[in-house]
Amino acid sequence: MQIGHAILNDRPKKIELLFPSFISVFFFFTEAAAGSYTESAHGSSTSGVMRNDTALADYSKGNCSHCHEQHGSINGTEPSPASGSVSPFAVFADNFNTGAILNTYLQSDNFCFYCHANASSLQSGGIENKDYSATFAGYSTNSPLGIFEAFNQHSYHNLFDIKDFAETSFSSTFTSESNPCVACHNPHMAKRNKANVQDPSYTVLSKPSDHGNLWGDDSTERMDSNPSYSHQSPLYYGSSTTYEPGGTSYDDGSLTPDYNAFCTDCHNTTNTIYSTTLERNLIKIDWYTLGGDGISTGDKHGRNSATVDGTTIIPYNGTIDLVLSCLDCHEPHGSPSSFLIRREVNGAVTSGDVHTAATSPSSTSTLKLLCEKCHLPNWSGIHHGPGAGDPPYDKDMTCSCHGVKPPVPIPCEQCHYHGATVSNCDKTTPAIRKTF
Repeated sequence: MQIGHAILNDRPKKIELLFPSFISVFFFFTEAAAGSYTESAHGSSTSGVMRNDTALADYSKGNCSHCHEQHGSINGTEPSPASGSVSPFAVFADNFNTGAILNTYLQSDNFCFYCHANASSLQSGGIENKDYSATFAGYSTNSPLGIFEAFNQHSYHNLFDIKDFAETSFSSTFTSESNPCVACHNPHMAKRNKANVQDPSYTVLSKPSDHGNLWGDDSTERMDSNPSYSHQSPLYYGSSTTYEPGGTSYDDGSLTPDYNAFCTDCHNTTNTIYSTTLERNLIKIDWYTLGGDGISTGDKHGRNSATVDGTTIIPYNGTIDLVLSCLDCHEPHGSPSSFLIRREVNGAVTSGDVHTAATSPSSTSTLKLLCEKCHLPNWSGIHHGPGAGDPPYDKDMTCSCHGVKPPVPIPCEQCHYHGATVSNCDKTTPAIRKTF
């Protein structure tokens, strides 16, 4: 008989079962021998998936049936949440509600939200998944306690946009019936990183372009593994001597997955990604172009180092050729601030909505609350003070930066955002330069 779809490489396939009991036992032991699923966070016999429903009481922790109902029901009943029909991949509810174009999301909008939620989780005993700032940097105040809650914040990775982009760009592993979460996570391989924050071999990531492998588990996939640049790990919350992830003494990124290579699988100079929430195409990010002339296309927080002066505090201390990790500033799922800005950066809190508009000069912004976590907060001195080297603008000239004379303060993002360039008012060389 046929049992609908099973997840094999996350593409729907039909499976024929002539002897269900024998085959299911054989299949489970085959997976155990292979190791990848039973070593994953979901397949662990001690902390793996275990749906809280009496119909599943005979299934051990980590058993496939906690996610996949092989006949659309268990013992003649359909455990909660009952969908009334067999869903693709034989999961217990539909993967994604394509009508959920914007948050606020409901748990029923995404299959993963049924368990990965702090409130009303179907996982026996519940699940707590705090955000990156809490898990890896130690700032737990006001952290969302679940993935579902994280996506229901002010800014978030829009699931409809992810699905739309992945279906087109990664069609070999992502289908119209796939869950948006599997674009970044392989549910049969992802490990329990939150319990092993200083060990990147417990990564939860799989590159969208390499779905069948974990990313960050290999030493060649860490922030210190690229010989063409250096990375300085940010400070751990409240510390001046320990670093992310987890308050370690290692500060070179050797314990951090190469998030830049992971994120630029999508966010690069080639892909055009439309944002439903922003109603525009996202700015293309050039993280790897090496400049040096001040006007090349590469971002300065990437491989194109600062033009003259780093103006940075500990642990960066003015060094101008360090490459930041995307997650040094951004949350992967959601944030109370715009553009996924973290609640804590480089050991200190970024309070409020620290980034209200990346491209709107007229907006009132507090992006400086983010910038000053790494840069000296003396903005006037940096740009206009005696000996200022980045560059020394003349206070007396009327230029395009402030637009009026005498000048009034302007938002940081009028000049500083991904892909930004500004005119130096023909007073300095070069006349045009990169400012992020």
